[in-house]
Amino acid sequence: MKTISNKSNWAIDMRLPFVKFLCPALAFACALGSQVAIAGDLEDAEAARDRKDYAKAVALFRKAASDGDAVAQFKLGGMVARGEGVKADVAEAVSLLTQSAKQGYAPAQNSLGVRYEKGLGVARDLARATALFQQASEQRYGLAQGNLSDFYVQGLGVPKDMVLAHVWSNLASVNGEARAARKRPAMERTFTLSQRSEAETNLAIMFSRGRGVEKDAKRAASLFQTAAERGYAVAQFELAECYDKGVGIAQDYQLAAQWYEKAAAQGHARAQMSAAYMYEIGQGVPKDARRAVHWYLQAAAKGEAIAQYNLGALLASGRGVEQDNVEALKWLNIAEANGSKQAAESRRLVEGLITPEQIAEAKKRADAWSKINSR
Repeated sequence: MKTISNKSNWAIDMRLPFVKFLCPALAFACALGSQVAIAGDLEDAEAARDRKDYAKAVALFRKAASDGDAVAQFKLGGMVARGEGVKADVAEAVSLLTQSAKQGYAPAQNSLGVRYEKGLGVARDLARATALFQQASEQRYGLAQGNLSDFYVQGLGVPKDMVLAHVWSNLASVNGEARAARKRPAMERTFTLSQRSEAETNLAIMFSRGRGVEKDAKRAASLFQTAAERGYAVAQFELAECYDKGVGIAQDYQLAAQWYEKAAAQGHARAQMSAAYMYEIGQGVPKDARRAVHWYLQAAAKGEAIAQYNLGALLASGRGVEQDNVEALKWLNIAEANGSKQAAESRRLVEGLITPEQIAEAKKRADAWSKINSR
């Protein structure tokens, strides 16, 4: 993403020649004029290429490419590779594509990826090809997404993964790569119900985050719903988040709580933590401190620092469970070691209420828990 820096304070050193200084307005005008000139060269180059005046097209593309224009570098690279208007030169073509790709131009990243895949003008390097396809795919470039899907199907440069192949194939179709849709039925015939739900959930996550595709919260929620109803825990959690925040679907705390608990029952740690919180504050469900402790304990055991802290706080206050400062301090120690700053503050408060022997016992319990759970 391009950013514009804040205007700096202008201070002129009068000892230097005036010609070394350019006022911001003039600098902007010069930059704009340069961009307009490059755009004009590109349009003229395209027109020349269309009428097969390759020599003129190459000259114009080369001029813009030398000014650092990524599009010109890519298009000139293609002409040089094919020997249009210039002697074919694979090494120069690769150099031009590399320059364009480094500037983040997706078509160049894809084309360079194909060269690394097939060893055309470069040593074959599937890992490099994968990285380039991935970079272009993140920019919603359908052709690269189709290529990345093929890599996952064949296990080229990445472990074979039909679920991810299916996800990238879907995104390629959405982004205009028609051939991708024809490949999916063969993938789907091999899918188990769980794999289909996993693929739908991963695709929904891409839509919800706007990754590799235009963000579409409604489509994401619909896909989460489908997979959630099949019992897929990750989808159940994500659907609960949608209901909880009202993203892509009408906000409904009751349904959010229901889906959190469904995912929690399948061992989803973040869902367990969210279900616990809903019970703790009585949002979407009747307030129930004991039920909150139950789910916090499940999530805390899986290493969730927030759940560990909240569990320690409930034990210290005696809400939903018998008050126990030693056990509370144990969980606060664990949460602090897991990065919770709130836990550090609460730990000091609890330590002020108990004896040194109790503090030592809490540390002993925390160390024993960490030793077992760090394996």
